[in-house]
Amino acid sequence: MTRDGTPSRPIGMCDSARCPQATHHPCHRPVWAEAADNGKVFVAGLSRGQKTERSRLEAEVARAQQVVTEIDAANTNPPAPDEGD
Repeated sequence: MTRDGTPSRPIGMCDSARCPQATHHPCHRPVWAEAADNGKVFVAGLSRGQKTERSRLEAEVARAQQVVTEIDAANTNPPAPDEGD
């Protein structure tokens, strides 16, 4: 939350890099994928003189893409069933 009480990220974007209780599931993928795609568009539209903003956005895009990749990896490799069952 920001100081004025508004969410700092859209609902569905809890980030495990910032919150140890956050988890990412397939239902969160569309929000993170959209954040990565939108970030790429913004980075492409920046002028050369906006180095600080470019660096900040590139880091956000990389983080969003990392979350998407982790969600995809977890979704394609389901956990093994418990042997004790």
